[in-house]
Amino acid sequence: MAELNINNLVLDDNTNEVLPDGDYHFTVESHELNYYSGDSKKIPPNTQQVVCYLEIPYKDKTVKVRNTLNIYQKGLWAVRQFVECIGMVPEKGRLAVDLDKIDGLSGVCAITTTTSAKGNEFNNVGTFYAPSKTPAVTANDKEWNERDGFSGLAEEDPFGGI
Repeated sequence: MAELNINNLVLDDNTNEVLPDGDYHFTVESHELNYYSGDSKKIPPNTQQVVCYLEIPYKDKTVKVRNTLNIYQKGLWAVRQFVECIGMVPEKGRLAVDLDKIDGLSGVCAITTTTSAKGNEFNNVGTFYAPSKTPAVTANDKEWNERDGFSGLAEEDPFGGI
């Protein structure tokens, strides 16, 4: 096992940023599969989970938000919401997700702030919006447009003031 050298440790400042509540554009950076091993009355033991790492551009940074989708009967509504949000429309009555294709896909979600029992704040995804229900304005519209190369387009008058 390699030793951890504290002198060369680089921390990612974007990981612990807490966004204010609001609607945000996001991109799925990556995902991993886990199994739920906690003790809950709501989630059955050994429930498969898809942990998605979302990148959200905000104020000259890229904030990372972790979102967990639990794969069990009562949690499938959240999986369907996520799948529809990123544009992978499920067949009617059937939910089939190709996890190899979700990285790099984008959508809009509602972010809320939660405080843990220890007093730490973190972000949760409250809702993944289907493309037809996406809010007209999001909290990171400017950053999203600049990231995608649309910076300055809104300020230009294509008709020359006519």
